[in-house]
Amino acid sequence: MFPLSAGGLTPMRRLAPLLVFVVLPLTACGAGLLARASRPAIPAADVREREAPVRFEARPADPRAYYHFSLSALAEQRGDLETAIGQMQAALRYDPTSPYLRLSLGGLQMRRGAFAEAIRQAEEVLRADPRNVRAHLLLASAYLSLRNTKQAEHHFQEVLRLEPGRAEIYQQLGTLYAESKNFPQAVAAYREAIRLDPTSTMARYSLGRVYLEMREPRQAIPILREALRIEPGFDPAAAALGFAHETLGEWEEAKAVYRRALEEDDPNNREFVERLAQAEVRSGNTAAALVLYRRLLAEHPRDLNVRTRVGLLLFEQKLFAEAVEVFQEALRQDPGHRDARYYLAVTYEEMKLYQEALAELTRVPESARNYAEVLIHIGYVLGQLDRLEEAAAAFAKALTVKPGDPQVLYLLGVTQMRRKDFPQAILHLKEAVALRPDNAGYFYQLGSAYERNRQLKEAEAAFRQALRLDPKHADAYNYLGYMFAEEGINLEESVRLVHEALALEPDNSAFLDSLGWAYYRLGRLDEALRELLKAVQHGEKDDPTIRDHLGQVYFDKGMLREAIEQWERALSLDSGNEAIRKRLERARGLISRGAS
Repeated sequence: MFPLSAGGLTPMRRLAPLLVFVVLPLTACGAGLLARASRPAIPAADVREREAPVRFEARPADPRAYYHFSLSALAEQRGDLETAIGQMQAALRYDPTSPYLRLSLGGLQMRRGAFAEAIRQAEEVLRADPRNVRAHLLLASAYLSLRNTKQAEHHFQEVLRLEPGRAEIYQQLGTLYAESKNFPQAVAAYREAIRLDPTSTMARYSLGRVYLEMREPRQAIPILREALRIEPGFDPAAAALGFAHETLGEWEEAKAVYRRALEEDDPNNREFVERLAQAEVRSGNTAAALVLYRRLLAEHPRDLNVRTRVGLLLFEQKLFAEAVEVFQEALRQDPGHRDARYYLAVTYEEMKLYQEALAELTRVPESARNYAEVLIHIGYVLGQLDRLEEAAAAFAKALTVKPGDPQVLYLLGVTQMRRKDFPQAILHLKEAVALRPDNAGYFYQLGSAYERNRQLKEAEAAFRQALRLDPKHADAYNYLGYMFAEEGINLEESVRLVHEALALEPDNSAFLDSLGWAYYRLGRLDEALRELLKAVQHGEKDDPTIRDHLGQVYFDKGMLREAIEQWERALSLDSGNEAIRKRLERARGLISRGAS
């Protein structure tokens, strides 16, 4: 027999994989909620990497200049940059040739964001003294801020020409090259910084990050480990090392890094708690991740992102009632939280509370970035409520949001099949398989639609393609075999095909019925009877088709009373089936005539 699900929608599965719990749209037929995470972002560079190397130690010779310089310093300490600049300008009027004052003024202007003024001051110093290292450093910093990497590089190189062996300058050059995506030069600069200063954790960390940017985590790992050996509490290096292991799928190693960082630093460090939780998710240990996120939620009860993550993890563990409570609390805190409402709806859907799911889904505004997925779920829920016209309309609307989406075309086609609009079903399913010619399930449903539209050659071709794509597609073996049996063609192949289905699912009652019916068509009544009795035994619920077939076999064996019993049972299950009613009446008539 054709499987009962052949024309229906498969369960909506479920929440899309999430990267670092970034909220992503739900897919209609996707994999698990939290598995198969994408490549996470490379941890950001530490702020120390961008410190300007400019340091001035001289002092003005003129007492009046020194007085204003001191006032400038006091104003700077108060955070009053405008006053600090004004006083420094006054100091410079009393000592206009002082490179120290001029560069100090340039440094203050840098802090205010007046980079052009800072450049002007440094260039004035260089006109008098082209070898002034501090002026070159100020210019390099200013040009870096203006994203003029060419000029910045020039002035860093001038510093190295004047004062070779300065590790911090190679560090700055490495950063410049890295930000310009000139990775080979960045590597060379950072390695030179390490050679000149073997204790530099920043140079090692920066070099490790460059290797990660180059997608060479194996190169990054020993360098980052060495940085942590030198400075065990250096969090950016720990984050980068954990990430390197994650990119290689080395989840246990990543988790060990994050646990060590929590032990060596702050056990409540939120970044590492989250990183550890996410690594637990990616390694399939959602229970451990849930413990960690519950801890974060206890510390941050108003953080809706954390609350949503807890809800998603509860969902993944099928703790649906608890997930509902978590999502509802998120909505109490923020009634406009679209993702919480969406996840609440899908949780209701999983619990088969379709009316509740529909109520939440219809409250998600069309402006939501995942509105196409919302429509898909609306269509699915409406289908479960047998509101097929509305379901088809929802899928059609989803196509206006995601034109040409194969999944939506597939779902629309299956819905049209349930509506018995087989030409439309075929139209949409053909579009789906054209877009996804590697999807066996799509070809299977297309074959089902063709068969129901009595396009048997096309149905056969579609089923055979499904089997070429997926040699373990049990339903396709069964459907093709049963179709042959029903049509009375290719009967030996019919038996072979259904045997293939049963090899994959030995206790499937629909498959056993198909085999029994193929044997019946071949005239092998005893074998047919054996398989149909097994189908009745293994069925989760009584099925009118199996009872009808069993009645037919009994009838052909001359066992009229047994045939009547089966057809009466079939008719009680499908009271509107006139074909069964006629067969029953015929058998009763024969019994009656025999008795008379």
